[in-house]
Amino acid sequence: MKKLLIRKCKIKDSLTILKIFNESVNKGLTGTRKKIKYLAHQKWFLQKMQSNRDFIFIGEFGGEIIGYVRFDNIYFNQCEISIGLKNRFIKKGFGSKLLKRSISKLKNIINIKSIKSRVKKKNIRSINFFIKNNFKEIVSKEKDKDKENYRYFSIFVR
Repeated sequence: MKKLLIRKCKIKDSLTILKIFNESVNKGLTGTRKKIKYLAHQKWFLQKMQSNRDFIFIGEFGGEIIGYVRFDNIYFNQCEISIGLKNRFIKKGFGSKLLKRSISKLKNIINIKSIKSRVKKKNIRSINFFIKNNFKEIVSKEKDKDKENYRYFSIFVR
């Protein structure tokens, strides 16, 4: 029986993460409009892998990488999250399992209390995903140029 395996990211996962991210770029669901080129991605990826403020977890199902969860800018028990799944694994329950189990793995490594997410307003699927997984929308009264294009979510981790 196949089961979902969650593990820390390895250098060899770089290209798969790039492909998954660029699938989202194609759909217009990311902060960037252009696909990320391999060399730029590799530089960014190596910095993430060497950082003690960033963690990436990989989800595998039946030996195949299905997606990733990235925890960025961990500072004062808070971080930002990004999650990406291969298109054919979306809307099948893998995202929620990957999210919950990655948070659990992160908690075993570092004391985390709050996780925040920034989602493009037109990315209805991701907005619904975070709400379904108990993230609460953050409504800010501050003037923020990104507020026109993004919605913000947060969850407190126990």
